[in-house]
Amino acid sequence: MSKKIDTSGQFIEFYKKKGDYLVELSNNHLMNKEYKKSLELLSQAFAMYEKGGANELAEQTKAKFNEIKAKYFKK
Repeated sequence: MSKKIDTSGQFIEFYKKKGDYLVELSNNHLMNKEYKKSLELLSQAFAMYEKGGANELAEQTKAKFNEIKAKYFKK
């Protein structure tokens, strides 16, 4: 009577949607010149994409993170 329910597909979809949301939120902070918060959100989005197996989106997010870091946090 105990049937196993596979929810892995739902988790993968959730991680991708959460990543998309975090990237969008990061863009809003970037437009408001809140660069540190934008980087934090991109970092979280990268982790969500990795968990969801969206490697291409994760790499795009990482590239955007590095671009913002190089542009606004020069040493």
